[in-house]
Amino acid sequence: MSKRLQKNIALVCMLCLLCAALSGYAAMDMDAPRGQSEEVFYEKVPVFVDGTLQYSGYMIEGVAYIPIRSFCGVLDLGMVVSWDPETSMMTGTAEGVALTAGQGDAYITVNDRCFYMEKGVVNYQDKLLVSLRVACSAFGIDVDWDAETGAIGLTMADMQLCPGGSGYYDEEDLYWLSRIISAEAKNQSMEGKIGVGNVVLNRVRSGSFPNTVYDVVFDSAHGVQFSPVSLGTIYDEPNEESIAAAKICLEGCDLVGDSLYFVNPEVGVSDWFAESRTFVASVGDHDFYA
Repeated sequence: MSKRLQKNIALVCMLCLLCAALSGYAAMDMDAPRGQSEEVFYEKVPVFVDGTLQYSGYMIEGVAYIPIRSFCGVLDLGMVVSWDPETSMMTGTAEGVALTAGQGDAYITVNDRCFYMEKGVVNYQDKLLVSLRVACSAFGIDVDWDAETGAIGLTMADMQLCPGGSGYYDEEDLYWLSRIISAEAKNQSMEGKIGVGNVVLNRVRSGSFPNTVYDVVFDSAHGVQFSPVSLGTIYDEPNEESIAAAKICLEGCDLVGDSLYFVNPEVGVSDWFAESRTFVASVGDHDFYA
């Protein structure tokens, strides 16, 4: 190989590396969402606030993410941001606002309300990233993405402090929904927990079942509907993630469509569901049917 050819190859390699650095970064993310190791491409994108370029975000598989510290800056409330290395939790606080996110969690908490993020809280280059659209929704901030330029624009005109959970959730609904989720799906993923909560709320809205969470849980019109009621585990204290899942369901998050039933095919009688109901999805140990 001639020296000139070697130089040309080296030059091409350098140009390729430069283009990659400018456009984004692909890495084997050892802190990938939901605890999985997979190659994820992080494309840096500009974030404009009321028309002014102020922050950098990341486009991760089509979802815009932003460092929590940057989002606290977007709110312009003088928030104090702290990191707890023991719990891997980051917290931003100001008068009337408390935002927390845990590394690998499937949600963020704002004023004791929980908002689900499909990819979870992402750790990238020692920064915790949260879904920009989800975080903005908690504060009424309008998000616009320019497909041509890749820029993200935030409009702050309708921003408001997120109402607290104590006044937002119905206390009885949250109490029983978190307990049935914990009793039925304590060992399942967050998505599995949300699916169980979705079924209960779908029944509340259906004319074929009672119209409150409590009455759905304890429905016995055609025999006991949920085994934890018979076993007594419905009265056990729910774990923290089950409470968060119940809040996420009450926020309107829907992962299993119109499902009215779920069954573990390994331990339950699933033939009736397969023959008479419409299969929707499998999430963890449960199959969901409409």
